[in-house]
Amino acid sequence: MSASLIVLIPIVLLGVVTALCFVGCVLHTYGLPPSFTGYSSTTVLGNVNDVAFWPLNETADSQPAHDLKGGNNGKYIDPNTAPSGFYPWPAFPAPQSAAGQGTLTLPQPGIVTGDFGQQGTAQTTCIVVNGAFVAVPFNPVINPTSFTLECWVRVDWMSTDPLAARAVVDCRNDNPGQGFALFAVPDADQSGNYHWQALIGNGGSDPNSFTTVTSSDPPIALSTNIETGGTTFYLAVTFDAPSQTLILAVNGQEVGKTTPATYVPNASQPLWIGAGAPFIPQRSPQTMPGTLASPLFPWVGAIQDVAIYNVALNGDVIATHFDNGNGTNP
Repeated sequence: MSASLIVLIPIVLLGVVTALCFVGCVLHTYGLPPSFTGYSSTTVLGNVNDVAFWPLNETADSQPAHDLKGGNNGKYIDPNTAPSGFYPWPAFPAPQSAAGQGTLTLPQPGIVTGDFGQQGTAQTTCIVVNGAFVAVPFNPVINPTSFTLECWVRVDWMSTDPLAARAVVDCRNDNPGQGFALFAVPDADQSGNYHWQALIGNGGSDPNSFTTVTSSDPPIALSTNIETGGTTFYLAVTFDAPSQTLILAVNGQEVGKTTPATYVPNASQPLWIGAGAPFIPQRSPQTMPGTLASPLFPWVGAIQDVAIYNVALNGDVIATHFDNGNGTNP
C-alpha cells in the first residue's frame, strides 16, 4: 500500500488426467456454457475449512447481512441505518480516501455466474455500494492464524474519478498492527492506474506495522460506463502460518507473494465489507470537519460471496473456486 495509506494504519482429477498431469494440475474449461450452479452450497459451504460466508443477497438493508456458515451476521450501514450526520463522507485525507455518497443498492443482479445458492433455482443477488458498507462484530473465529479471504467484486469507479484507495474488506487493528485487509490502491506515480493489494498486521506499533503484497501488471480495468458498471474480479488472499507466506490471487491465478511474513490476527476490531479503517473512531453528527474519523476508503461497485477459511487454500483449490464461480466445473 502507498506510504500515505499505511501511515493511517491501519480456495481428484481421475483417469487420463491422473496419468498425464503432475500433482496439482487443474484443467480449465473456459468458453464452455455455464453448467456448475452450486458455488455457494457446494464450493464454499461444502468446504470444511470455511468459517464464514456472507453472500450479501439480502432484499433490504433492515435485514442482517447473514453469515451462512458461522452465524457472524453483519449489519448494513447506510443513510437509512446510520446515525444522522454520518453521511456524506468527506474526502479525507486526500488523495487517500475519496468522498462516499453512502448509497446501498440491493438486491442487484449477481456477479457470480455459477452461484445459484442453496436452492438451485435462481441466481443469487449482490449488493452495489458507494460508501455504504457491512459491519460484522469482532469474533476470533473469523480471525484464524492461517486464513483465506475470498470474494467477488465489480469495479464501478471510472478513471476520471479522484485517485483514492478503496477497501473491499478491512479487518484490522492499528496499534499494534493486527489482522488483514484487501484494497484497490492507486499507483504512487499518479498515473491513474490501480492494483490490488492485501495487508496483514505484523504486531508492530509503528506506521510500518503492516506487510503488503500487490498484484503485478496489468493494472485493474476500470469502468468505462457508469451506467453498465465495470469488470468483475475474483480475489483471494491467503496466509499460511507454517511457511509464513502471504499470497494474493486474482481470477484464480497467483499475482503476488511475500515471504517470510509475520502475521498477528486481529484481536478486537470488527470486520468491514465495502469500507475501511474500523480501528479509527467513527464519525458522528458531532465530529468536527477535518477530524480523522472512520469509515474511510469507500468501495464503489458490486460485492458478493465474501468467505473466510481457517487454512490457506492452495492454488489448485483457488483456481477451481474461480472456475466454479464462473459457472464451470472442470
